[in-house]
Amino acid sequence: MKKIIISVLFIAGLILLVINITGLFKTMRNPELYTLENQIKNRIGDVKIPYPDIRERLVRREGESEKDFMTRVNSLVHDGFAHYWKKEGIDKFYMRVPIWENYLLYAASYINPARYERYEFSSYKKGLERGVGVCSGHSIVVKGVLKENGINAELLDVGGRHVVVRAALGDSAIILDPDFGIVVPFDTASLTANPELARAPYSRMAALYYPEAKEPYTTELMVEIFGKHKHVYDVNNWFEYFSYWAIWFIPLLLMLPLLLALLRRSN
Repeated sequence: MKKIIISVLFIAGLILLVINITGLFKTMRNPELYTLENQIKNRIGDVKIPYPDIRERLVRREGESEKDFMTRVNSLVHDGFAHYWKKEGIDKFYMRVPIWENYLLYAASYINPARYERYEFSSYKKGLERGVGVCSGHSIVVKGVLKENGINAELLDVGGRHVVVRAALGDSAIILDPDFGIVVPFDTASLTANPELARAPYSRMAALYYPEAKEPYTTELMVEIFGKHKHVYDVNNWFEYFSYWAIWFIPLLLMLPLLLALLRRSN
């Protein structure tokens, strides 16, 4: 009986190991992402930069100022990340983390679907690879790139309707909105005191949407929400980081009893 259990554990571990290795040769960015715009008719020119090209373009250039770099990153993420989070695309666009990417996060999508069925990555690199999300997904990528380059940045929930990046610039800060590809050259205190400061940066909102788009964000809405309460938006999930380590450790742990038994027998 013991030998059967050890053999079953080894096979299970081997299967999980093969799943992991398969994932090393696959990508979470579905090529159909580049034609999705034609089907949903929401954002105009939604995804212009393919992956992994965008990853290479997000490298800071020699001599590039912080302001130029963060502005360029904001624009790149806008052009290389689809605004899409519909339930019908859960598996097609890997909002449910696929089993070959991380079988623990995949299992979590059935155990706790409210949090993991449409999963927003804490890792900006994983989110960038997948390439789909709403405002928070875009902003997570921008924040991650900036912090990796030594620029202090945080995510802000604006009025409970929109997520942007507050990036430090000198003694103040500016607002980066990669979802719309917009830079607001004011800090949060100024915008809360005078939300009309957001009108000019968001003046061309109508040009970003197809005429048939459902419930598009407008200039008036953006001015309104910038005058409301803002708080830090946190997506740091410890289980995600743990799971990417554990998916490799668990198969080895399952295979270890048989390997030790074989080693003892050979000795």
